[in-house]
This record gives sequence, C-alpha cells and structure tokens, in this order.
Amino acid sequence: MRTNAMPVANMNRRTLLKGTAALSAAATLSPLTAARSAAQDNQITVWGVVSFTEEGDALLGQQMREWGEANGYEVEYVALPGSDYATRVATAVEAGDTPDVVMMLQDITLFYAEQGRLVDVTDVYDALKDLGGGMYETLLPWVQADGIVYSIPMQSDVSVMYARLDLIEEVTGERVAPTTLDELEQVAAEINSPPMVFGIGFTVGRTPDAHGQIVQMILNHGGTLVDESGAPALDNEGTVAALERLKAWWDNGLIPENAASWDDSGNNTAYNSGQAAFVFNPASIFAYLEENDPELLADTTQAPFPEGPAGNFPSVGTWSWSIFADSPNVDASKELITAIMQPEMLQAVYEEVGGRWYPVYRDLSQAPFWQERPFFNDFPTIIENARPVWYPAEASPLLLSQLSAVYQTLILPDMLQQVLINDVPIPDAVAEAQTRMEQAFAETAGSAEATPEA
Repeated sequence: MRTNAMPVANMNRRTLLKGTAALSAAATLSPLTAARSAAQDNQITVWGVVSFTEEGDALLGQQMREWGEANGYEVEYVALPGSDYATRVATAVEAGDTPDVVMMLQDITLFYAEQGRLVDVTDVYDALKDLGGGMYETLLPWVQADGIVYSIPMQSDVSVMYARLDLIEEVTGERVAPTTLDELEQVAAEINSPPMVFGIGFTVGRTPDAHGQIVQMILNHGGTLVDESGAPALDNEGTVAALERLKAWWDNGLIPENAASWDDSGNNTAYNSGQAAFVFNPASIFAYLEENDPELLADTTQAPFPEGPAGNFPSVGTWSWSIFADSPNVDASKELITAIMQPEMLQAVYEEVGGRWYPVYRDLSQAPFWQERPFFNDFPTIIENARPVWYPAEASPLLLSQLSAVYQTLILPDMLQQVLINDVPIPDAVAEAQTRMEQAFAETAGSAEATPEA
C-alpha cells in the first residue's frame, strides 16, 4: 500500500505548481542524478503495467525501441505486474532510482506531481490533444492541476458488467442484459444455482477491484465519498443503501462465499470458469475470452453498470505516461511519448492488447477493430458521461492524494467485509469507515503541510 511503502513526509516534497525548468534545476542538485546523466545520456528506461497480453507488451516495447534506434537512444521497456506496481514505483522513488518514463495508474499521477517529482508535459499534451478527433476531456482531471498537465493519457479505463446471455435467456426468454440493479437482482436470483453457478460475482476481497465496485454502488444509490468542499462524506444515505443491497445479495447466496478472499483476478476467474453469471470488470475478460473461449464469448455481453435508484454514474479513469523530473533525458522522453501516442501507433497496441485498453482519441472508436466488436459500443458514451469519484468537489492534487490514500488502505473493502463477514451493523460500519477516511485525509494533508517547500 502506498501509504506504508512511501510516506509523504519522507519524500522531500516540493510544491506542485513548479515549472519544468524549476524541476530540472532541482534535479541537477542530486549527485545521483548527475551520475545517471553521465552514464545514461543515451539510455531511456520506461516502466509500464502488463497489458494482460504478451503480444501487446511486446509491440509497445518494439515501438519504443524503433523510435530509439531512429533517434540515437537505447530504450528499454519493462512491463511489470499490476498487483504491486504502485509499491515498486514507490520503492524506486525512495531509492532515487526511478525510470525516465513511467506509466501512471489513475490515482497516482497527481500524488507524485504534488511532490514536484514529475515534469510539466503540457506542451506534449497540447501537441496531441486534437489528434484523432480529440482526446476525451473527462480524462484530464486525473493528470492536470491548475492548468499544468503532468501525464499523457494513453488509455481509457472503463469498467462494465459482464453478463451471461444464455443464462439470462433461460429465465427471461431474451438475450438482453439487465439495465437496473433491481432487474439484475431479480434475474440473478432466478439464475442462482450454487455451487455450480452464482448470480453475481461481486468482489468482496480486500482488493482495489472491490474498492471500485463499491464506489460505483454508492454513486448509483445517490451517495458520495466527499462533500462539495472535498471533506470526507462517506456516512450518507446512499452508502447505507448500497451496503443494504450488497448484504441482501450476500445473505441470499447470490455472491460466492469465496469472493471474500478474491484478489483482483477473482471475478475474472469466476466468470471465465462459469461460476458467476454477472461480474463487474474492465475489458480484460473480453480479451481473455476472445483468445481462449470463443464459445463463452458468444454467450457474453459487455453492458454498462446497472442503474441504481439515483441513476447511473460511471466513473472512468486512465493510465498515462509521465516523466520523472530527475531523468537526464527529459526532452528525448517527451519525443518518445509523442511518437508512441500517435493514433495509428496506439491503435495497433490496442488491437494487440485485445480491447483491455480502450482509446483516448474519439475517432479511434470508429476503427474496424472496435466496429467489428459491438461489445464496446457503449464505451464512448460511458466515457463522455463519467462522474468522477471526487464528485461533487472540484479535483485538486491534495484531494486526489487523499482519495488515493483511502483507495490504497482499502477502507471501503474493509467496510464491506465488516458488514458481510463480521455482521457489524451497517450504520456502525459506515461510521467507522467515515472516521478512517477523516484520519487518512488529515494525515495526508498534515504530511503535505509539514514538508517545507523547496
């Protein structure tokens, strides 16, 4: 967890609103950085998260190497597992041995930018943002603060509901996915036949996937994580209503008991093995089925997360490219990112990844690859209508860092387990999670204030 692996107070934080020149100047004061510059003046190291396909990782690395060969640089792309990726980046930061370019997961870009560790890449964004019909503006708050862009979105991270059309047809007579949570609950109850198949593969484990699914349930029940000022506001009627529904699913046996021990791959496995009729996940399930189980894919659809009593408010994130400020090759790294972010280059990678990474450029949704796969037809609308997890507040580096602390410490999955596993009354579990949120917010703000500006 980031808060354990990398306390903010230990990180020599600089203020967020520093220009690239100031960051570069600060970096030259480091003997380690000077040594790197001398030894690696023609080497660029890039870290990213595995794409779930070896072919996708290989193509991305090939694109980088070919750019390097054409421009006099040796480029190494290292694809790392997502399970401990944030911790490995944190460890590299602590050790002063960061890569030049790093793929940032959605919740950590502004975390590092606030510490003055990232280069201003606004010029790169400005050169790219109008390509391919333009980038989705809903991705920008994840990577921008006070007009400065610190990371370039390279994919749209969309989670959807996977639904077994054949099982739905058996109980409804139609191959149509439920559009509301009430409909989902009714259909899932009719399909439910444990231990062979469970109605809903909701992730209950202490895992980031559970956090995302719980947030979606809270939003669709009219709840929020914060108020308009950005203060923790988890203790609300929407959160209570979401937990009441999840407890009913659990008590009625719609959710597998082993879901309490799932990691982020648990719901994938449950769906791919036929154990669950409905799960919520990014498009990695589609990519797996297309490659390994076309028969199950033919009986599967990707549908929007079902609407709750308050509506449907999907949250969309992004993985993105940043440059660490101590890189000896900032300008070359910018050129590398610009090259691999050309729409045709990105689309080639998207296709090798098999749909797990969805385009950041609007027009790419019209590429034959996506048009031939109606599973993705709803994705552009989901992205355009996304509601950020910090709603109704305005995004800020501090708020995103605070919400990141909540995410990393798994406060929401713990809250759910208190209700489902430990039989803690819902109001008490929510109140406890609210208190933990307030503590996490205060610790993050306190660490920021305690660290002097450079």
